[in-house]
Amino acid sequence: MNLQEFQEVSNRLGLLPPTPENWYSRLPLLKRLDELFGRPAAENDPVLNCFYHEVCRRVIAEIRTWRGPGVRVWKLYSSAILVKDESGQVTGFDLNEGCTPAQRRRTRLRLSPGLIGEFAELIDRMFYTHGHLDHLGLAVADALLLRGKLVVAPAEAVKNWLLDGAVPAEEFHAADVRCFRGMQRMSTEEDIPNSAYVVTFRPGMTLLVRGDIYHWEDLGPIFDRIEAEKRKIDLMATSPFYQSGPDPILEAYRRFDCRFLPIHEWEFGHRQLGNGGRATQTYADLYESFRIPGEAGMGTVLTWGESVELTANVKGKKEVRDAEVIHSY
Repeated sequence: MNLQEFQEVSNRLGLLPPTPENWYSRLPLLKRLDELFGRPAAENDPVLNCFYHEVCRRVIAEIRTWRGPGVRVWKLYSSAILVKDESGQVTGFDLNEGCTPAQRRRTRLRLSPGLIGEFAELIDRMFYTHGHLDHLGLAVADALLLRGKLVVAPAEAVKNWLLDGAVPAEEFHAADVRCFRGMQRMSTEEDIPNSAYVVTFRPGMTLLVRGDIYHWEDLGPIFDRIEAEKRKIDLMATSPFYQSGPDPILEAYRRFDCRFLPIHEWEFGHRQLGNGGRATQTYADLYESFRIPGEAGMGTVLTWGESVELTANVKGKKEVRDAEVIHSY
């Protein structure tokens, strides 16, 4: 691989911000990233790791300097997102260290200790959906806890991974956060508790993160409770994957009229190490799965390091504004 290949695509995407009118204009560039990520053993190429480190440093700089109004959401590797609202608080979801292939071996696509420390200084609170290491970053969580930051995860994850000082999601209560119990049902392993989170950010924009709750018997009751509690959802961060029941994207769109931020794409730990081809979803896959809300201006496919601002306009309707994306290599 050549670092310049990634930088060129990233810079060209910067000229096409993730706005509704650019939904299809960005697709050829995202498909180019699919080609680069799809090369054999990409997760062990130092060039890819170098690119990801550059992206992370850019995100850290942007979060430090961004000031509202509204809410801004950054996308990182796989299921990781960071949110900063106009209060200045920084909230993280499922920020891990990078590609962690089920503890069988290491890969080179990993955060450095220095970057983990910088993220831990920056982030005020972290919510982990479940204890799988493609979501739960142990070194990130430890660094946050060492600094006295709030870390919330399902009780089983807190216990099994010795997250001393973390708060079990089942016991966490805050005015701006609602934790819903769920489950990731496994075919070859034991089912694992998975918490979904509904978090409201100033000035009143709400994000839903479901993690890996893929069966409708678990997700449906959560949607029902959200409706029963009359909670509005402005943005849902979700994978398109599901294993039973209705399509969760279309069902959430029907119930909540919300926007969507696809996550869990290109999780390299989900393909056999050293192989090429797709890993979970490609960007082209996301365009198929989120086509209906995307064409309606209600879906935003972000690559590593990109961000959007979620704000309410003067008429009280939701809109996603394009964010200023800094590209300085």
